[in-house]
Amino acid sequence: MTVSDLYAFDPKAVVTIDPFLPIIDRHFKQPKAGLGHDDSPVAHMWRTITNPDAPL
Repeated sequence: MTVSDLYAFDPKAVVTIDPFLPIIDRHFKQPKAGLGHDDSPVAHMWRTITNPDAPL
């Protein structure tokens, strides 16, 4: 989802993320342990993204 996609919106239109916040809040949650520390299937990816100088 992007709010600055020139192909989808009128370049003169002012687009805000405010209408999308309820959707984002419903579907994208950060785990309490933090990204990369919750033993999820993609935890290794988040640990690498947040700290690229410490390879796995």
